[in-house]
Amino acid sequence: MTRESSPKEKLLGLLNEGQEAGLDELSRLLGITRRHVRRLLNELEEEGWALQERWEGGTKRFSLAPEDRSVPAGQIDLTERELQALTVAASAAQATLRPTPFGNQLQEAVRKLLRASGMIFSFEPSWQPEIWHFDDSVSSNVDPEVFWAVAKAANECETLAVDYYSASTGQFSSGRRIDPLVIAEQGGSWLLAAYCHENQGVLDFSIPAIEAAEPTGEYFTRPEGFGPEAYFEDRFHALRGEGGHEIVLKVDAEKAEYFRRKTYHPSQVVEDREEGGIVVTFETSSLDDVAAFVRSWGPGVKVVSPDELADRIAAEARQVAKSYRGGG
Repeated sequence: MTRESSPKEKLLGLLNEGQEAGLDELSRLLGITRRHVRRLLNELEEEGWALQERWEGGTKRFSLAPEDRSVPAGQIDLTERELQALTVAASAAQATLRPTPFGNQLQEAVRKLLRASGMIFSFEPSWQPEIWHFDDSVSSNVDPEVFWAVAKAANECETLAVDYYSASTGQFSSGRRIDPLVIAEQGGSWLLAAYCHENQGVLDFSIPAIEAAEPTGEYFTRPEGFGPEAYFEDRFHALRGEGGHEIVLKVDAEKAEYFRRKTYHPSQVVEDREEGGIVVTFETSSLDDVAAFVRSWGPGVKVVSPDELADRIAAEARQVAKSYRGGG
């Protein structure tokens, strides 16, 4: 015989489902008095549940904060292989999500699923980090409050007012209005592609460079035809700049095979040189990560054009040499 849920359990169930309602509506749904509902809400708050209150048309409406909502484990039917796949996927995602609040919560969510399943596994969950390894290359620090504000605004299509420092221009902007479209991890950097009201176009914002993010209560419609894949495909994981650059590199013979085997950029074209080695050409919207990419190859890869990129790398090399000689 199944035990009937108590009024408090029913109330928590409604709130867990995302229900937002006033005392009259909750009284009707639960079949209890308004006073009883009020007492149960107070008990939930005393137990640590993050209840939210909002006035609408003269009526106070109650809801449960999204971060406190949970899904009963009994509603999920997973096989052992599916649980193992989630365990391994959590380890893979942890390498990327570690700087964000999602990192620890993902691991805890998987642990809860494993415990709730009640299964005896043919694999040992605690051994998975020893069996699987994923490159943990992300080092940028992300403010948790900013991250959650950005994620919530992107999900709800709400305009944000952000305080932002642009490293490329050296300028700080306060209350800059943006429409968050896509959150992306690119080459160790957390980026937000957002429509900028000031520039009237979609730009990249470094999430660690957002010092504050406040919802405005205004909502937007996503741009028609905007696609994340097309937006991010034409750069070396760099912040999107203005204009385009054709990059031409001369690659020595001992490095050439790497470029023949692997495509480092979607627009990459490789041509053989009569004197040996290859010429590599591609197009990108920013030079920032291209400079780092070229430097990583050492003297075996040289910039043919643009001059701006060649001069930049040469100046950086001179500065490094100067510092090693004790000159600065």
